[in-house]
Amino acid sequence: MVADVLVAVLAGPLVASGVAKLVAPTERLSWPVGDGPLAAPHGPRLVASAELVGAVLLIVVPGRLAAVGGLVAYLALTGVSHALRGQECACFGLARLASVGRTHIVMNAVGASLGAIALLIGPGAQTALRVGVAIAATALITGVVVAVDRRARAVEAAKEKQIVERTDAVYGVQLYTTESCPSCRALKKLVAGMEPARRDAVVETVLGPDDAAPGAMAAMGVPCAQGLDGDGRRVGEPVSGIGSVKALINSIVVTARV
Repeated sequence: MVADVLVAVLAGPLVASGVAKLVAPTERLSWPVGDGPLAAPHGPRLVASAELVGAVLLIVVPGRLAAVGGLVAYLALTGVSHALRGQECACFGLARLASVGRTHIVMNAVGASLGAIALLIGPGAQTALRVGVAIAATALITGVVVAVDRRARAVEAAKEKQIVERTDAVYGVQLYTTESCPSCRALKKLVAGMEPARRDAVVETVLGPDDAAPGAMAAMGVPCAQGLDGDGRRVGEPVSGIGSVKALINSIVVTARV
């Protein structure tokens, strides 16, 4: 019975994550894989399908095989999260979660530990119990993700409002990006669709793997940006994240300079 509960708990995050990726438009996902068979637009769908198939197997496969599957799946997720540290999190589709970091690694490692415990406890084959626990786990993780997403969007909206209401005129923006950043690519598409005067006021610097943005932006994720006045001096505080950077670019004064 305990083994069934542990295995079913592992299925919950896989269901929530898989469904979130399937329903999200792939062009809006901050997908961290840039090439190969798992690159967008097909990569998110393939990963989501694998997660859902894995969740079903965790529920229907009897005995220790289910525990082995959960252990292997979460060991793999632990390795992937370690490899993607610092990248935008697309774990749950469009939900705005923190970048992949220690929390992701620890949570996946905990999942692997639960799989190992279920394996040690021994056989279990109560499918009905697994279904019920998996549904509860899916609902719980979905609720947590929605709450975190709403909080992140509220914080981002507040930052964007501050940028719009700032009194210092911005005549240019120094933008910092990287080649491997999905959010940077999405931001560039947005900037490309802006009017020429605003677009020309954005100066982009592409950082290399060992490069860092100057000043306070060194501790920020990319994309990050600094507003500039008519003489190229810094105006206000630097910002990071696609929403805040876009708001800063939209605040550029595009009239002729005096």
